[in-house]
Amino acid sequence: MSKGMGKTISEEGLDMEALRFGVIGCGGRGASVAHLMTQISGVRLVAVCDIDETKAKQVGEQLQVPFFRNFEEMLAQVEMDAVYVATSVEHHFNIARRAILEGKHVLLEKMMTTSAAEAWELVRLAEVRGVCGAISYQLRFYPIFQKWRELGQEMQPILIISSRNPGIMPTPYLRPEPWAGITDFLTHDLDLVLWVAGKEPESVFATATKNAVTSTDALDTLCVTLNFGDVTGLVYGSMGGWGIPSVHAVIGQKGNARIVSNGVEINRWSPSPSGVYERVNDVISTEIVRADTTDRLLQHFSAWVQGERDAPPIATFEDGLKVMLVHEAIWESWRSGQTVSLETVKQKLGAASI
Repeated sequence: MSKGMGKTISEEGLDMEALRFGVIGCGGRGASVAHLMTQISGVRLVAVCDIDETKAKQVGEQLQVPFFRNFEEMLAQVEMDAVYVATSVEHHFNIARRAILEGKHVLLEKMMTTSAAEAWELVRLAEVRGVCGAISYQLRFYPIFQKWRELGQEMQPILIISSRNPGIMPTPYLRPEPWAGITDFLTHDLDLVLWVAGKEPESVFATATKNAVTSTDALDTLCVTLNFGDVTGLVYGSMGGWGIPSVHAVIGQKGNARIVSNGVEINRWSPSPSGVYERVNDVISTEIVRADTTDRLLQHFSAWVQGERDAPPIATFEDGLKVMLVHEAIWESWRSGQTVSLETVKQKLGAASI
């Protein structure tokens, strides 16, 4: 690694360098993560940047690191190993591309980009430049989701369901672009379903509404069916679903698994001596994490970059690309009212080898 990095100790007890991060985007999420970087081991905040100089100055002075309005100036003046990008999604591609060309590792907030074409270019460029890229799908770092995936896969899935309802989203998300609105929220759920399935879907069908809950022209309700061939995925949510409980469930050939308040409930069935099927129920407790898991994601990213850990469960650029291919299919299906093949989306990109 580069000079100037301080030693820390990983969970495995091995010496590990503190990965030096520059944070781009000092709004709510970016400022929060910048503060977090000053409180945990494995990472070190070295600079912040925002096009709004007032925001950059406020965060930089609070955390006693250099602040910049211009990303190029930050790259030129401060030694760093990685960037964390928390800008609006339409700026992700250009910032990530520039950072990769400078040899920096990149951790992007979700969604990865505004299109699968942009995501595909970042995947290829990161591979050529030999840097690591990941997406902040931090639900993967909750022990309860990790256990749900493990037990769900044991059930030999037939149906994978992930549903959450955010209520009315903050004003910055109430925009007409297809990647805004409820899409920005449910991208986490799409990633979860692909993660549990362990593969990409063959086709996608989606329905959505605009202006049904708010008059902002933002997508406010989305329902997606993913056909994996032998497995079906279902992702749905609405700003109008405020108060409706989340659902994370796997129904399989050997039983089912669903997230409950204190762990993962599993139900299996077995034939009794009389031939009647009986249900066997259990709840597998997990560590309950009430706070955000971004600290775990950051530390894992640092260890992965330095070869101390494999990538899983982190969502790599390749994983982010798979989600973006699904988003492209969702948008086309919603516009056309037809089922959309993922192969068709890839062919439009000239990237059928993905």
